[in-house]
Amino acid sequence: MENKKEQVVITVLGISKPGILAGITRAIADSNVNVEDVSQKIMQGYFALMMMTDFAGANCSFEEFQNRMQAVSDRLQVKTFIQHEDVFRFQHRL
Repeated sequence: MENKKEQVVITVLGISKPGILAGITRAIADSNVNVEDVSQKIMQGYFALMMMTDFAGANCSFEEFQNRMQAVSDRLQVKTFIQHEDVFRFQHRL
């Protein structure tokens, strides 16, 4: 039987510098969250990353994941937004 996915959108924004992608993806992997799709762009010195992830196999609660990601974001000096896919779609509907 196939596990039901729990899709979570992660968006990261900040001034580009080495280590952002590595730090963010390490925290995701440490939480056993699966990255399914990635879009990354560097625009005039700014870093923009958007990931679609599957949270169904996570080894922590959603709140704990948000806390872990916030700690990494603070260390990397970036802004990270983490939303369930349905919330993301609702907020970005036309």
